[in-house]
Amino acid sequence: MNEALPPENTPESRSSQGKLMVGSIAFVGILLVAVFYWGVLNPPTKRPESGMAPLFELQTYDGDPIRLIDYRGKPVVVNFWASWCLSCRDEQPILEAAWRKYKDQVMFLGIAYLDQEANARAYMEEFDVTYPYGPDMGSRIYTAYHVQGVPETFFIDAEGKLHGFHVGPISASALDERIQQLLAVVP
Repeated sequence: MNEALPPENTPESRSSQGKLMVGSIAFVGILLVAVFYWGVLNPPTKRPESGMAPLFELQTYDGDPIRLIDYRGKPVVVNFWASWCLSCRDEQPILEAAWRKYKDQVMFLGIAYLDQEANARAYMEEFDVTYPYGPDMGSRIYTAYHVQGVPETFFIDAEGKLHGFHVGPISASALDERIQQLLAVVP
């Protein structure tokens, strides 16, 4: 009684089906990776690099209002950060030192992104931050600036025009150079 197996159940056909399945999975995997990298390299929104800076209002954790338009006539450095961001911890002392050096010439604003108030306050106290900062409730400002992660820093001249941004923790020398460029812009 040597019955022949149906063609789909032979060892050769099972091997072929297995190779086809592995090939299909590999193809789908490669396609997903390609789509992911396309999205990273071509984000759906671009950060504003020039033109008028998007205006915003927020309240500090102490309830004081911050309105970007109130700082016209003075360059502004806007930094998006979060207490849970390890890179932000590296950059915070640099930002505070620059603020203390330039506070008569340049305004600094810190915008907390997706942070709990207690954690944000503890973070700013830990780093002895003395420039104004507050939460971005509802991520409105984050969205207006098309921020894609923290930390990110935007540079605005005295007329309210953007002069670019920096992604990631900024070095003291790069921050100083950007501030000098802002100060060189004559309103």
